[in-house]
Amino acid sequence: MKRKQSMMTRGYTLIEVLIVIAITTMGFLALMNLQIGAMHTAAGSRDMQDAINLAEHVAQSMRMEAMEWTPTSSSPSNTAKFKFLNKVPLSLTKGADSGWLVAFPPTGGQSDRRVGPVGNDNQAATGYDRGILGEISPDVNANYCVHYKLTWLIPNLLVRADIRVLWPRNQANFSNYSTCPLNMVDQLHDIQMITTPVTILRNVFVKQVSSS
Repeated sequence: MKRKQSMMTRGYTLIEVLIVIAITTMGFLALMNLQIGAMHTAAGSRDMQDAINLAEHVAQSMRMEAMEWTPTSSSPSNTAKFKFLNKVPLSLTKGADSGWLVAFPPTGGQSDRRVGPVGNDNQAATGYDRGILGEISPDVNANYCVHYKLTWLIPNLLVRADIRVLWPRNQANFSNYSTCPLNMVDQLHDIQMITTPVTILRNVFVKQVSSS
């Protein structure tokens, strides 16, 4: 009887305590890794959605420019007021393209050409983004590069615009891509991207008013 009581009151051995600690620690580490994975997934989804919004934003800016590209206007390549369409190929040949171009100029006199999900066009001449930039600072999540290429589908009438938005992965050195170099598309170990094709039609529906 005394032997049974002594076994019941002796408590836990050191080995038993270490086993419990090890199991508990592994459980906490597993939960932590799960939480980190969930956070990375959420951040990746946000980045993807912002990239899609930015590509659509650039496409809409091009379509706004096309409203000024009327039958009586000169070619957009010869018109300073066009920000994107002034890069259409000078050769009016089906299939002629501009090559890939960086969409946005550096900000603040610096070489950094990355933008947020609403661009950074706050210039007085065009100012497509001025309204939204009054609501959302251009510095918010300014982690995206935008490249685009213009190709004649029907010369002097219909243009295909390929817009790609690129951003560094979490493990990448962000400073390597601040200037948005065109060759960053080849660094798939560092870069994520989306590509969106859109068509831009010359404004042939504008009403022509003759002066009397």
